[in-house]
Amino acid sequence: MLNIFTFTRINTYNTKYTEEQVEGIATYIKENDIIIYHNIEVIIDTPNDEKNILDFLKSCQKNSVLIAYDLNVFGRTIENILEIIKILLEHKVKIIIIKQNLELIDEKDVLTQMILGVISMTIKLEKKLMSLRTKEALKAKVLKGEKLGKPLGTIQKSKFDLQKDKIEELLNLGLSVRKIAKLLNYNNHIGLNNYVKKRNIRKNLSSQPNSLL
Repeated sequence: MLNIFTFTRINTYNTKYTEEQVEGIATYIKENDIIIYHNIEVIIDTPNDEKNILDFLKSCQKNSVLIAYDLNVFGRTIENILEIIKILLEHKVKIIIIKQNLELIDEKDVLTQMILGVISMTIKLEKKLMSLRTKEALKAKVLKGEKLGKPLGTIQKSKFDLQKDKIEELLNLGLSVRKIAKLLNYNNHIGLNNYVKKRNIRKNLSSQPNSLL
């Protein structure tokens, strides 16, 4: 006999969402006279907590059944949902989704393959629509006369920022950018040279009192 698990995604900031799952699962169990082996509950309050979903897979034994109320309990993107479903099926876990009335048996099952195919197509379509929306939004800005990209003069973060004080100190001592790059274990001095120029480090140092430059 297959062990049957239930999975509930708990959001402490949205009790209605959690209650809907609990009530839906309870009704399904009662109507189908099912004996539950174990109830799995995962608290997911932030996007970073999504990774915790994978931990519950360890609780699901192979050749078991998992009951969930809604597909969206597996993730907040279709891509994440599909990833979780595939992992479960690879673990020989049959999935029952109450709200969408789905039974995903295994990867070889024809109906399961069709459902996974539809989900995959939805992901591709969503990515294309997202790309189209982005292009249309950018084009609309151009037509309005708005400039795209970061404002002129915007300085991005750099790996050299971590050693900026050291770089300034060595420049002040009269060392060349090439020598500084070698001393600080940078593979290419060109990037460091561009960093010094963009931030006007030489100019700033020369304007300081007691500067050697």
